[in-house]
Amino acid sequence: MLVPKLERIVGIEVYATRSPGIGGVIKRDVEDFVVEEVLVDGSKAHENELKSDFGKSIIGSSDRKSSFLLCTLVKRNWDTFISVAKIAHQLGISPSQVQFAGIKDARAVTSQFITIKDCSVRDVQSLNLKDVQVRPIGYLRTALSSYFLLGNSFHVAIKTVNHSVTTARRRFVKILDEIKVSGGVPNFFGHQRFGTVRPITHLVGKAIVKGSLENAVMLFLAKSSKYEHPTSREARLELRQTRSFEPSLPGCRMFIFT
Repeated sequence: MLVPKLERIVGIEVYATRSPGIGGVIKRDVEDFVVEEVLVDGSKAHENELKSDFGKSIIGSSDRKSSFLLCTLVKRNWDTFISVAKIAHQLGISPSQVQFAGIKDARAVTSQFITIKDCSVRDVQSLNLKDVQVRPIGYLRTALSSYFLLGNSFHVAIKTVNHSVTTARRRFVKILDEIKVSGGVPNFFGHQRFGTVRPITHLVGKAIVKGSLENAVMLFLAKSSKYEHPTSREARLELRQTRSFEPSLPGCRMFIFT
């Protein structure tokens, strides 16, 4: 099977299996991609449950402010950093007081653990953010960090599959058998690390390592991709040719991070 050019750009030159896939689309709707965080002790952040085995403490009085308040953060179609910043803003604290173990997908329904330093249960219960829920669990002696992260559990819905149920099932079983024989799927670094429509992160990183900071900045700002929004692409092309930031600014304001 041929690997698309966009995959080859980021170093994915082969597939883990030889059998044809089932096709279809993921993330057509936000609810098609559900992520539940799992910590090293086996605790899983659930969308509809408040309980957790992580830590020894239990929720105290609603006006308690001490140590680190462990919560479940459930968000729909929110970037992790933006949601944390909004939570901190409503609580009147610094974003650095809200700690998490791992970053989760933006276009998805995700559940994860966070700790909030010097925050009461009552404060958390007063939060009001659309499509964001913060549910207090208990108090910990330490803040969360990537040290406590084991992994994530994914529930992915694949839609618009153009094969019969019988064909799709047969292909799925065959692919699964190949994966089992090979001992699993290689841990490739893919578009999540390099970029989905504009895979440039590795190029920017290489320029930084080589000490070419100006080149790194121009790659980040001005290297275009045929897969990105046309307005963004035009702004980047103009910036690359003219190296004049002012004419490109209107397009860059809207799409510079796509």
